[in-house]
Amino acid sequence: MAGYVLEGPLWGAGATVSWAVDGSVPASFLPDLRAAFADWSAHANITFLQAASPSTAEIRFSDAAIDGLDNVLGQTRYSYVGSHFTSAEITLDSAEGWHAGAGGVVSAHDVSFFLVALHEIGHALGLGHYGGEPAVMNPYLNKAVTDLTASDISGIQALYGAPLVANASPAPTLATPVGVAQPAALPGPSVASAEVHDSFRFFNAATNDHFYTVNPAERDALIQGQSGYVYEGVAWATPDAGTGTVDVYRFLDTAHGTHFYTTSAAERDQIIKTLPSYAYEGVAFEAYASAAAGGPGALTLERFYNAQSGVHHFAASPGEIDAIRGGAAGPGWVDEGKGFTVHAPGDGLLLT
Repeated sequence: MAGYVLEGPLWGAGATVSWAVDGSVPASFLPDLRAAFADWSAHANITFLQAASPSTAEIRFSDAAIDGLDNVLGQTRYSYVGSHFTSAEITLDSAEGWHAGAGGVVSAHDVSFFLVALHEIGHALGLGHYGGEPAVMNPYLNKAVTDLTASDISGIQALYGAPLVANASPAPTLATPVGVAQPAALPGPSVASAEVHDSFRFFNAATNDHFYTVNPAERDALIQGQSGYVYEGVAWATPDAGTGTVDVYRFLDTAHGTHFYTTSAAERDQIIKTLPSYAYEGVAFEAYASAAAGGPGALTLERFYNAQSGVHHFAASPGEIDAIRGGAAGPGWVDEGKGFTVHAPGDGLLLT
């Protein structure tokens, strides 16, 4: 059976969702955008209406610089309340050299704009990255995929049901969800709402350190500086401080040039007292006190420590967790248990 991953929120079965582009989006993009929305609508009980202005639209598109040619092709950020979307912002990377090709708009390296739009709209509808068989919603572009697959169709129908009017496409095999479960009733007031913020991830190949920050100024300084850190995009989302959240404390291990994160005040204090090479850097961001407090889309990270290199790593996906446990990431890794709970990113990155 085909698999899929759900982000958590949705618009609601039978909904009509409006979309629009801002002034940065060339008119030549519109036919592919309309075709992408029509493709999703043909396979699920949801319809779309192009609005005259982005100020009144629920899904909004812009064409702006992200990270230069290749790597990130587009990204989606969304807001939600309870288990329902309130808005989504899709940014298409303007540095890709989009231009008219034989079959539609393509990038400088012949990437189909239609497929990028199809992928990002999938995030705006509630589908997450699926790492199984080839699909539009794979995190990395697969040029062998030219349209929605059984995985994509099964995922969208898990959210919105089958279309009320049958179409010519064959009925997909019912799929087994992988990852976030389908949201059900509206959660109570203790569940996280729209106030979540991107956590930006960097990687330093010299130290094998993954660094996380929610501070845009710190992100920009690292991107523009000569720190050795390479920007990898949005890793997850974090809540504002409040009921049901806890502080995440950050340390710099000066002996290894790596960072460590913990929500335990007792562990923080013990490190400060006993590990002089660990420089305490304060509260990095907030996490949820429990998966229940995070609501739909809550993501509990598994914490690993490599006894040989001194590096800590926080893994999100079951596949990555199993791979590290099985030795695929190399020797020396010790599973230290649950790290902390964040939210699946409201930012779908499509990478080449």
